[in-house]
Amino acid sequence: MFTDLYLKTTDPKLPFSALLGSSLFTKITASMIFHTIVYASFVNVVSYIFYGNLLSSTINIRLVIFLLLIMFFGFFARVLHVKDVYKAYDNDLEKTRNHLDRVYIGWIFIS
Repeated sequence: MFTDLYLKTTDPKLPFSALLGSSLFTKITASMIFHTIVYASFVNVVSYIFYGNLLSSTINIRLVIFLLLIMFFGFFARVLHVKDVYKAYDNDLEKTRNHLDRVYIGWIFIS
């Protein structure tokens, strides 16, 4: 579902300004909203299982804001990390892609 977004944000030649371009920013926003709903729901289910009630609306609002901020800045951090890996491999795109696929494959759904 978000494979294209993953591939674009792990392209070492992607400029930071492209993250705020309309096409990519729309995908980033959709990913952030989707994952925020999934993670907040998961935390509420865990709270219900262990404590017998859902989190209060105040806690849910704080959780959602925190998740949105982490994910938004996480995209910029991902691009920065990709550029550093690319430089470390002396601008070898194939080695960079192999490295990133191994590193991010376990974290692909954490946006």
